[in-house]
Amino acid sequence: MKTIAITGGIGSGKSTATKYLQEQGYIVIDADKMARELTEPGGRAIPYIREHFGNAYIREDGSMDRAKMRDLIFKDFSQKEILEEGTTKVVLKDIDNIKAEAAENGVHAIFFDIPLLFETKTNRDYDYVWVVTADRDLRKERVILRDGIDEHIIELIIGSQSEEEDKIKFADEVIYNNGSIEELHKSIDKLLETL
Repeated sequence: MKTIAITGGIGSGKSTATKYLQEQGYIVIDADKMARELTEPGGRAIPYIREHFGNAYIREDGSMDRAKMRDLIFKDFSQKEILEEGTTKVVLKDIDNIKAEAAENGVHAIFFDIPLLFETKTNRDYDYVWVVTADRDLRKERVILRDGIDEHIIELIIGSQSEEEDKIKFADEVIYNNGSIEELHKSIDKLLETL
């Protein structure tokens, strides 16, 4: 079984790439979705968040207050490490279990969408690493259009992620996504031929 990690900074188009892979019939495991589920009402990380950050970071519906937490962790990186202990590390353990199950079931190739692949130093846990990248200004423009996040916060998020040059240096394949969706799909098709 081949395991392929797909990563890329915010606004790079990584989600568009993984959506296309799913449309082609590939299994794509979304680490961000797994992390979100941990912090939704009744999620496994909620007791941890309540214990380490207090009720102020839990919304009335029982989910983590993502906006409030984002403001905290991007202003104080020590708080980010505390959060990751109860979220990111749980997701990484779950991913190991998914890999083992897929191998047992004879899956040929499985993709893992992992935004913080290099930050968590787990890039060596996969057979291949694909990096989706785009020019910084284009990435910011996409995020503003998509999420309406203030440009200052986007800069903080980009600053907290590994440098694009480092990601590219350690990637097995690089997908440059400065053009159209059709061009992105063609780039992915070429890589799929090599699997």
